[in-house]
Amino acid sequence: MKKRNLLAGVLAAALSATTGVSWAQQVLRIGFFPGPYADQFKRGVQPYLESQGIKVQATEFSNIIQLNSALMDGSLDANVFQNRAFLETFNTQQKARLVEVLQVPSAPLGIYSTKHKDIKSLPNGARISVPNDPTSMGRALAFLQGQGLITLDPAVAAGRATEKNVTGNPKNIQLVLIDAPQMPRTLSEMDASTILGNHVIASGMALSSALALEDPAPQYRIILAARDDVAKSDLIAKLVTGYKSNEYRRFVETDPKAKGFSRPEYWR
Repeated sequence: MKKRNLLAGVLAAALSATTGVSWAQQVLRIGFFPGPYADQFKRGVQPYLESQGIKVQATEFSNIIQLNSALMDGSLDANVFQNRAFLETFNTQQKARLVEVLQVPSAPLGIYSTKHKDIKSLPNGARISVPNDPTSMGRALAFLQGQGLITLDPAVAAGRATEKNVTGNPKNIQLVLIDAPQMPRTLSEMDASTILGNHVIASGMALSSALALEDPAPQYRIILAARDDVAKSDLIAKLVTGYKSNEYRRFVETDPKAKGFSRPEYWR
């Protein structure tokens, strides 16, 4: 009897330990900035993951730096909010080891106006707001150059320009630097604004209302990011499968809020 009890105890302990390990591997901790990427994950990807037995803990952060800090300290397994350019800058400044895992459907930057119907009607001396953070500012200025509104110093690396690198300005445009999340609220005070897509959607505006939308370069597409020692794990592989699933694609392609989103290469 004692031997049976001892054996039963050993088996129970082994089963408990195995169950604990298995359970830990089936919890996905993922972070977002409030907005379309969090909403799309919860409605289009999370149901797939839960069908695979994965418990999802999705957290929204109001501070974008905290999103990457949580990846660094292990509080998160992955996040979806940034582009490659932002991630590379963060890695350099913080000596971090975060990597791009997958590009996801992305809300492009666009030029918006409540006063003018097209780019050509922008007046001489027009006030155009651009994001004041370095990564988004360089992107916005490059887009304005692509629309023929300004010329940038070609000696400056692509996407690195600031307002000081404008060498041509035929319409004498006044560039107004504003915090990116505040730009939809100040749109009525400007002739036009170059607004990031996620802030457009979060404000209730439609991407399709833009005077012009970019086709984001690879470095500006939103990515799924993880720490380098986690990126190739089975858990992240399942997350990638969720984002590449036909169910998620159908959700995005039928979601009115996603109209105007750029498509990742694997959907083209």
